Amino acid sequence: MKKLTKGRLISFLTALVVSANTWGAALTIGDYSKDVESIKKMTGCYKVTFQNAETFSLSEDYKYHDRFKSGPVLEWIFVDSEKRGKVSLQHLLLAGPSIIKHWRQEWVYEENNLFDYIGNYTWKPVMLDDDESLGMWTQKVYQVDDSPRYECSAPWIRYAGKNFWECTANAPLPRREFKKRSDYDILKRTNRHEMIASGHIHDQDNIKIQKRGGMTKALVMEKGLNTYERVPSSKCQKAVDWWQEHKGYWFNVRKVWDEVFGRQETLSFKKKVDGQKLWQKLFQLDETYAGSREARSIRVRNEIRDTISDYLK
Repeated sequence: MKKLTKGRLISFLTALVVSANTWGAALTIGDYSKDVESIKKMTGCYKVTFQNAETFSLSEDYKYHDRFKSGPVLEWIFVDSEKRGKVSLQHLLLAGPSIIKHWRQEWVYEENNLFDYIGNYTWKPVMLDDDESLGMWTQKVYQVDDSPRYECSAPWIRYAGKNFWECTANAPLPRREFKKRSDYDILKRTNRHEMIASGHIHDQDNIKIQKRGGMTKALVMEKGLNTYERVPSSKCQKAVDWWQEHKGYWFNVRKVWDEVFGRQETLSFKKKVDGQKLWQKLFQLDETYAGSREARSIRVRNEIRDTISDYLK
């Protein structure tokens, strides 16, 4: 049984007082059923737009980069696995005739074991005390190949008609920039997932950090806004059908990753092996085994395990 420590009790009471005085409305934290409901509200078929803009320079010699905008594009988000205290949401992009396995987010209740990104394709295990994880939900964000991206623990909050989760974590460069930039190493991102009438938004306040030779330097702040506007489910039917053919293979991939994460050891990855990135190798295996009876076999799982092992330092 987890204990409500004096420090956490004071924090909760302070939040309640601030809410009552400022918003004139009750603050709800730690309602498990409502938290799960909030997470599942992110599922469905969406028209998604991604936007990012650098805002304030934190370094005198910094030169701003152009704004980024992508979309709108269709994305299907669905619960691909669930049990008490854990809900996994898979994202699939519909890019014209193609379906692309996008990122995955796993929500774990009162999780103690997290991974923190420290730069140079390296994640360090972090252990939370029981009082730190009490009532918290950890969002574990995975890349397209189900390798780690970032993880963060915070409560779901509801007040004055708002329903959101917010947390700050270190992450590697986003896909929109890692091919074009090498001037920074860590994206310190404050992520806010908020439910709204038309769907939900992923609001971001980021800091781009350079980490070189033992020195850490903040370069610039960035604002990000991903909007998810709900559309009829029929628009995502191609993605639904695609997943039926491919889910067996990705089930096996995740089983192997669970083994890797379960060791609770520092994870450091090679950028390329034989001229290819890890996601390329795993996607090639997906194309080989998609829809086959072998996809969930031990033999395929061993092949996946060997592939991932090749990229671990």
